[in-house]
Amino acid sequence: MKKTFSAVAIFLFAYLGFLIATLPATAVVNQFPLPKKINLYNLSGSIWHSQVAQLVVNEVSINNVNIRLSVWSLFTLTPQLDITFGDSLIDGPEGQLVLELSQEKAIIRDLTLFIKANEIARQLTLPLPVTAQGNVDVTLDNVEILLHKKDQCSAASGVITWQRAGVVALEENIKLGQFKANVECENGALALRLSPKNNLGLTFNVYVRNGNRISGSGFLKPGSNFPQALQSTLPFLGKKDNQGRYRLSF
Repeated sequence: MKKTFSAVAIFLFAYLGFLIATLPATAVVNQFPLPKKINLYNLSGSIWHSQVAQLVVNEVSINNVNIRLSVWSLFTLTPQLDITFGDSLIDGPEGQLVLELSQEKAIIRDLTLFIKANEIARQLTLPLPVTAQGNVDVTLDNVEILLHKKDQCSAASGVITWQRAGVVALEENIKLGQFKANVECENGALALRLSPKNNLGLTFNVYVRNGNRISGSGFLKPGSNFPQALQSTLPFLGKKDNQGRYRLSF
C-alpha cells in the first residue's frame, strides 16, 4: 500500500512539474493587465523561457525580448528574471538586465542599455524641431522601487552618457561634445542629474515619479563654448534671468 501511495505521489509531482514547466507564457500574462502605454506583440515560449517579438513602451519599440526565469529564485519567493533585448542589426534599444520581484519591491540590477539619441528626443517637447545624433549609453548598477509605496525609488546608482552628442536644427549640423548624467533617488523619485560640464552650459534634472510621471527642469547659460549656430535659437527659449540663464522645463 505504501509503495502504491509513493508511486502515485511521485507521478502526481512529476506531472505537476511537467505542467508548470510547459505552461505557456501567454497563459500567465493574460491573467495580469498590462500598464497603460505598454503593449506586447507575439509572445511565445514557456514561463521559464519566453520571447516577445516586440514590446512597445510610450511609442518606443523594443525588439527581440528574451526572458529567463531562474528556478532557484522561486525558493526565496523573489522571482529573478534575466532579460536581454534588441539586436545590433535592427532599430531600437539594445541591452540586458536582471529583474527581481517581490510583494514589496522591484530591483533592477546590472542594466546596460544602448539607444539612439533621437529615439529619446522624439519623446520630448522641444522649442524647435531637432534631430538628435549619436548614441546614449545607460549603465545602472542597482535600482530599487518600492511597490507597496506607490513605486517610490528607495535606492539607485548608475550613469548615463550621450557619446558624440549632436543635433541637426535649422538645417545646421551642430556638434555638442559629450553629456553625462548620474542616476540616484530624490524624495522617492528616480532622478537623472546632468553634469554641468558640457558645451551648452546646460544644467538639468529629470525626475520619474510613481513609475511613469516624468518631469524635468533646469537652466541653459550660454558660455564661450556655446555653438555659434544655436545663438539664433535662444529667443525661442524666452527671456534670460538676472544671471543670464534661460529656464527650461517639461
